[in-house]
Amino acid sequence: MKSVTIRDIAQAAGVSPSTAFRALNDENLVKPATRAKVIAAKQMLEDEMTTHKEKPQDNKSVGIIIPVSTANDLSGRPSMFTMIGNFLSELSANGISNTMLVFDEKTMSVNDLFHNAMDGYLVADTSEEQENIIIPALSNASLPCVLVNRRADAPFVSSVNIDDKTACADATAYLISLGHQRIAFLGGRKNYQNTKRRLLGYQMAMQDAGLAFTDEYALFGDYSESSGYAMGDALLKMLRRPTAVICASDPIAIGCMHRMKDASLALPEDCSIIGFGDIESCRLVTPNLTTIAQPSRELGMIAAKTLIQMMNYPAIINQQLMLQTRLVIRESTSAPK
Repeated sequence: MKSVTIRDIAQAAGVSPSTAFRALNDENLVKPATRAKVIAAKQMLEDEMTTHKEKPQDNKSVGIIIPVSTANDLSGRPSMFTMIGNFLSELSANGISNTMLVFDEKTMSVNDLFHNAMDGYLVADTSEEQENIIIPALSNASLPCVLVNRRADAPFVSSVNIDDKTACADATAYLISLGHQRIAFLGGRKNYQNTKRRLLGYQMAMQDAGLAFTDEYALFGDYSESSGYAMGDALLKMLRRPTAVICASDPIAIGCMHRMKDASLALPEDCSIIGFGDIESCRLVTPNLTTIAQPSRELGMIAAKTLIQMMNYPAIINQQLMLQTRLVIRESTSAPK
């Protein structure tokens, strides 16, 4: 079944793809007569959609939307790098082209981002504020979209997630089972959905064990080693230093480990540390990092398959998929001294 795209609508209406997109997304940006022509073309194509053959797969194109901060440091985000790499591999195997779209809400409008409309989109590593700009625009224009480790309640928007909350709850419960009571949480950016879910899992496990949760023990930065190092420094300055730490990413955990070792603390005797991701560096640092393994390769592959299904079969309005994680116990955790 053929999927009606912005390009199809633009051609039928005799306007450019960017004008068609603006007409469907914001009526104030085009003349009423132009908007009426675009809407009529869209309705006509949708009515005739079942009579057309599916266009060749290799004519399809996908836009990958990531924030400018991620684009500038993608090599420093191993899990994100792996996910996007496998997403691209799956697209390539299906003859689908791709374009990286870097979004900076400070200097760009949503119309800049979608100037050349694609057949589908991947949205990854965005903040909630960015998602509130991007997702409504895609949904209103009926453009298929897949979010990775994010959720949105909108038509034409699917998501592929991992169970962040359960993962961090299980990791925190493991530290509690070892005898830890003063446990800190080091998160990425506060306005990221996955940061919030990981924090919630940590809080739930603390509450279930009857342990007090204090704001002092929840620190936030970004998903980098340098941020982990800085947050580790903040932990060292606390009067009642935590005996264990749950980190929202492996780079954060590795950065925290470096700071603790620079302060001559013994790991894990003086501080147990758990990461999130199970990147290759977890097995290279000393001590080897206990971490939550997430299926980054599968995230990318399944996100691509989900988006391809949505592009091929417009009857699929959205899909919500959840992948499992597992706790990998290595040498960076032990009972408190």
